[in-house]
Amino acid sequence: MEEKCIFCAIASRQIPSFNIYEDENFTAFLDIHPLNKGHVLIIPKKHHRWTYDVEAFGPYWEIAKKIALAQISTLDAKFVQFLTAGLGVSHAHIHVVPRFENDGHGEYLDPSAAKQTNEQELRETAEKLKHSIPADQPKVEEKAPEPVKEPTKWSDELKEMVRRDLQQT
Repeated sequence: MEEKCIFCAIASRQIPSFNIYEDENFTAFLDIHPLNKGHVLIIPKKHHRWTYDVEAFGPYWEIAKKIALAQISTLDAKFVQFLTAGLGVSHAHIHVVPRFENDGHGEYLDPSAAKQTNEQELRETAEKLKHSIPADQPKVEEKAPEPVKEPTKWSDELKEMVRRDLQQT
């Protein structure tokens, strides 16, 4: 944990947040200055400066996917955008921002179009999302690879046709 890092303080529960997901490595919570309703931040509990520094990179993005699907189903988002700029707070984080029809953003998220919210709305949204994030599912078994087929045996006639064609070129 880094001293004076607000996200380290949130991960260690020194600062309260509207958590929607937590496991041994990551915490996800609602942004209190959301770009849209349901805007979530996912942080590693261990301090890392950049998202690409996180050892469990794959699981990190699996959580982002689960949250995005929960936002679409629960909040009726049209789609979800991910942002990993990391310049505002020097602790790795993924923004998971649900997008809605006529939400005030263009193709790109516009920080000046942040939405007003209150504690009650944050609490209600957190509860909805928390209960709609799917639990870990067993991995799908991979199929055994198809056996390699023996090459087709060429007839003498076909071989002769190919040989003649090659001689003409």
